[in-house]
Amino acid sequence: MRRLLASFVVGASLLLTGAALADSSPQDIAQARELGGQAQAAFQAGNLAESERLWLAAEKLYPAAPTLTLGLARTQAKLGKVVLAQESYNKIIREQGQSTNLTPAFKDALEAARNEIGAVQKQIANVVIRVESGTVTPTVTLDGQPVSSAGLGLERPVDPGAHAVHAEAPGYKPADTRFEVAAAGKAEAKLVLEKAPESAIAKTTTTTTTGESDGLSTRKKAAIVALGVGGAGLVFGAITGILAVSKHSDLADQCPNDVCPATLQDKNDSYRTMGTLSTVGFLVGGVGAVTGAALWFWPASKEKPTARVEWQPYVGLGGGGLRGTF
Repeated sequence: MRRLLASFVVGASLLLTGAALADSSPQDIAQARELGGQAQAAFQAGNLAESERLWLAAEKLYPAAPTLTLGLARTQAKLGKVVLAQESYNKIIREQGQSTNLTPAFKDALEAARNEIGAVQKQIANVVIRVESGTVTPTVTLDGQPVSSAGLGLERPVDPGAHAVHAEAPGYKPADTRFEVAAAGKAEAKLVLEKAPESAIAKTTTTTTTGESDGLSTRKKAAIVALGVGGAGLVFGAITGILAVSKHSDLADQCPNDVCPATLQDKNDSYRTMGTLSTVGFLVGGVGAVTGAALWFWPASKEKPTARVEWQPYVGLGGGGLRGTF
């Protein structure tokens, strides 16, 4: 034991093997050696949180060194993190147990892991987390760490002491509970997720009003478009009507019985065109105004319309009008 403790301080435990060199660079190993010495010093000074932080960093730099993992396991055990300590000891036993060419320091680390793991295993407690949430799969955390749904309802290793469980699911109110368990003890944490009233209300409101609101909005938009087209048609009809009246006044005295000489044929054609366009404009304006008013004031139907009416203006020889398609 003294030889192993000294190895942490002087770094003799970080002797290299061929496999280790393939995983860590010489620079990483040198840094891990320094961090291991600092971690051991913090451990001896009772600064366990800092010691754990340093051991973790050193182990990541040089994961092939069981001496670093051993220091981490001992620190975790002192902190009461017996579940993590067990896994750290097991890592050493699993990775080094089948090797036949271990260095003396690595052999000492393996032997220490085998001797010390039993003490932490005896302290590990268990909890069964149960969550009632109907058919919904909840999201569960234990002390802020995610718990897989596969582990719910089954014993889960935990450290002795107080713990907090949180569960939530869409459409349900979150649930929390706490439990405390002694070393090697057993506990049960049960949570019941209740449906959130606001979710049920929101769902009902959406179901019963969304269709009507969307239908009303669509109808009003269509009404506004129809009224806009109608207004534009009336304005266009009025302007072209005024132009037609003006041209008719110019031709009235020169075209007796509406028969114009050839020299005035262009003006006569322009007059007739303005008259036709004015008629079409007023027809479009009237239909647009009636359609817009109907869409705006007609009670909204709960059923979607299955028929539609399309109006298309036309201009022909001697006149114009609107065609309706149903």
